[in-house]
Amino acid sequence: MKKRLSLLVAMTILIVSAIAQRRPTLSIGLQGAQPIGEFAKVYNGVPFGLSGQFLVPLNRNMPFELGVSYSWNSMGSKNQDISVYIGTDEDGDDIYQNGTLYMNSNANRFALVGRLRPFNGVLQPYGDLTAGVETFRTKTTIDVITDNTGYSEGNNAQTQEFDMTTYYGWAAGMRIRLNTHLFLDMRFENLAGGAATYVDSDSVVITSQEEISFDTKTSKTDKYTYTLGITLGF
Repeated sequence: MKKRLSLLVAMTILIVSAIAQRRPTLSIGLQGAQPIGEFAKVYNGVPFGLSGQFLVPLNRNMPFELGVSYSWNSMGSKNQDISVYIGTDEDGDDIYQNGTLYMNSNANRFALVGRLRPFNGVLQPYGDLTAGVETFRTKTTIDVITDNTGYSEGNNAQTQEFDMTTYYGWAAGMRIRLNTHLFLDMRFENLAGGAATYVDSDSVVITSQEEISFDTKTSKTDKYTYTLGITLGF
């Protein structure tokens, strides 16, 4: 009798968790990306960054959700003190100011997400299907420091390298309810990415006269990602 009662209570909890009304959710977390396959052989590093998803239930009593996601991962950076050419004086002599050149390489992913989240209780496992585009951009910015005020101003922002590819994959995660609207969220993704060209961060050389040289690499961009963050239910 006790076993039957315990089983009935457990089934009731599961049913209530499954059919409880669902709300749109916003997730934000820290993310690490692990290159795999060809990407791991060509790219040396583990890009870290941020990731977020916004999902809306198809029906407040159904376990299916649709939404969008965005991820940003740093793929390397470098800075160098330089002499920045400002112009010429009245005598026609070149004028230089001290400055710093910053070079940053980033990967950005934009995707659609379909999610199955069968339970809506304290523990909420879920599975995703996702597909989107990923961009690889390397940009430089120069900060010029004036002699009189020491004020630093960013200028001359330039894209040195840019490429874009598509990707698709699946994800699995677990939410743990902390209170009515807040959850701890842990998520793993397995992403198959197309071929892309990106800057080899180990090859970047910046001279004192604003001159930049670097090599690029091309490979498929398959990866695992690991995200730990929070989710807010509206």
